[in-house]
Amino acid sequence: MSAAREYKEVVAGITAAAAALHERDRGRATDLARERIRLHAEMLGAGERAALTRFAVELHWEAALEALWMESWMKLRPRPGPDPDADPADLDRFDAELERRSADLLDAVRRRRFGLPPLR
Repeated sequence: MSAAREYKEVVAGITAAAAALHERDRGRATDLARERIRLHAEMLGAGERAALTRFAVELHWEAALEALWMESWMKLRPRPGPDPDADPADLDRFDAELERRSADLLDAVRRRRFGLPPLR
């Protein structure tokens, strides 16, 4: 085999390998673009969920302050901030706990103020 022929075979092998890598990279780029779109949608959803949770917390806090306004003996503190160590996977549980505790507080105030039996 001549040196020129061997050179052409080596170059052809390198060209084929480069084309295969290029095709693989194109497929990977398509997969990554789809993944980026999916993650972007998840981030938007998480942002919306966080905004709704903040809004619900604010509403419940304002309702608690309004309910406790007549309780002059009670020292009301500023609303605590979010826990930076809280697990976002527990958000549904936290929202349910917020609803439950808010209902318990409003029920307790209603019973104290009007002498009514518990709602439950």
